[in-house]
Amino acid sequence: MAILSLKRRTKLRSALVANTGWSSNLANPLDRGLFAGGYVSSSSTTSNVIDYIRITILSNAFDFGDLSVARSHSGAAASSTRAVFGGGDSGSYSNVIDYITIASTGNATDFGDLTSSRSYPAGFSSETRAVFSTGYTGSYVVTTDYITIATTGNAINFGNSTEGRANAAASASPTRGVVGGGYGNSARTANIDYFTIATTGNATSFGSLTQARDGSRSCASNIRALWGMGSTGSVQNTIDYVTIASTGNAIDFGDLSVARVQGGAASSATRGVFAGGQTSVDVNTIDYVTIASTGNATDFGDLSVTRTAAPGTSNSHGGLVSITISAAQAFFASGSGPTSIIETVDISSLGDTVYFGELTQSRVHTAAAASSTRAVWAGGYSTNYNIIDYITMATAGNATDFGDLRASEGLMGGCSSSTRAIFAGGTVNTGKSEYITIASAGNATLFGNLSTDRYITTGAVASTTRGVWGGGADSGSGASQNVIDYVTIASTGNALDFGDLTVARYSNSGSGSSTRGLFSGGYLSGSDTNSNVIDYITIASTGNATDFGDLTAAKRYVGGTSSSTRALVAAGGITSTDDIEYVTISSTGNSAFFGNLTASKHAPTGTSNAHGGL
Repeated sequence: MAILSLKRRTKLRSALVANTGWSSNLANPLDRGLFAGGYVSSSSTTSNVIDYIRITILSNAFDFGDLSVARSHSGAAASSTRAVFGGGDSGSYSNVIDYITIASTGNATDFGDLTSSRSYPAGFSSETRAVFSTGYTGSYVVTTDYITIATTGNAINFGNSTEGRANAAASASPTRGVVGGGYGNSARTANIDYFTIATTGNATSFGSLTQARDGSRSCASNIRALWGMGSTGSVQNTIDYVTIASTGNAIDFGDLSVARVQGGAASSATRGVFAGGQTSVDVNTIDYVTIASTGNATDFGDLSVTRTAAPGTSNSHGGLVSITISAAQAFFASGSGPTSIIETVDISSLGDTVYFGELTQSRVHTAAAASSTRAVWAGGYSTNYNIIDYITMATAGNATDFGDLRASEGLMGGCSSSTRAIFAGGTVNTGKSEYITIASAGNATLFGNLSTDRYITTGAVASTTRGVWGGGADSGSGASQNVIDYVTIASTGNALDFGDLTVARYSNSGSGSSTRGLFSGGYLSGSDTNSNVIDYITIASTGNATDFGDLTAAKRYVGGTSSSTRALVAAGGITSTDDIEYVTISSTGNSAFFGNLTASKHAPTGTSNAHGGL
């Protein structure tokens, strides 16, 4: 290939991964972190301040309102709509529980009382139940209480911790709460307990933190719990993690940006945030980590008031992520960052995706395909990868290695029948296609050639018998193409000309039913503009595409998937977005807002258990 072509393709690849910007909608309450009360050492006063952040946006905290009683060292927990703060120290031990509605701002309202007045309880929750465990009443207690978050009223005894302690830290998956560290019996402890949230009863031993320390703070995804900061006699920057569904000792995750004790912690399904605390003085530092990875924390912003002992919670923590797989379930993975996140949503509903798990490697511009039970993602890059991963859709969790592509490459388009997935038009084997049998792991095999030598053929659709690719970039000039070609999925061989798109473009998405394929968005290299065009074809015929309607905005690097009736288009743009929009496949018309991804990005790739190829 000519040197000019290689330079052109390198420039395109650099542009495709350059943007990782976040949405700036701080008012969006979908991932609010909250930090309430605390102690201001410089004035020796307790605080009633409630701060909030949007966990996906790096910024300083904003004032939310005030607690009903100024206090420090409370426990915090939340459902997706309501946060509760229990106990603490207001100059004396407190039994107060108060609550806020997370989507609004304003002052807290009295909820009821704990079973006993105490400071330093550790709070965790599922969507329905909040639990406050252990604490200090002048002695270290094993007391564990619970409330039903959607109601008001006094707490009820849940059971006992395995040991009396205070200043422990807790977080949860939807089924299990884990409580780690603390101080009791004249010594710091490393012990981790767990409770099954939906039942009542005593705690069971889980394992140990990497250090015996108190004043840690904990946050979690639905899979992994983190403990950050604390004191072993000196303040620590340590972050530990465990897999919540198992038992065993914690593993070192990395370090906070500032060593400190008694801050607060909150999380989304993917990001953990640690706020405030004390070194030798109070600090306002907020830093964050990506929960599914390991590594050191990065600066996020600052609290509105510098203080310590302000507990944290959120409306998107791991205890709230419970996944039910529907008959028409969409899965989106990879994207700018790059990211390894896999997220999912019911196509027949309207709403936001939830965290499902992680690919084996963070990357952007993968190709996706699926049977009704298994989804696969192939290739992609931060550098080019030959990885093929798969998930079993019925079970949330991380992807597993499936095999390898014939070469390391990204920007392919994937489609499938119920048995076979085909990936075509990548950055290395431009104009080539390869296939796998979805039910069995193994490496990809050559299928044939596309009808023209091109790549960035990200717009791909399928019926039960036919795979179709629309658009792409010329492998020599990089110019946008209007070519549509097709193959018979069950055979092997070269693609045949189908017709033309209404607008030549690449980095569009593909989705459709068994009869109709849609190509949405994309990039027009000749005019250096994005497209809002949605085209459609009748897959069983041949011929040029017809205008269907428009996306809500012109965008490229979009991810698409569908059920038999509804097509989704996610993210994209020059500036990354978290928007998902949809159309009804059998009609024509413009798209409408569906919901949001877990974070803003471009170039996610989507598939489903109900697309046209099935």
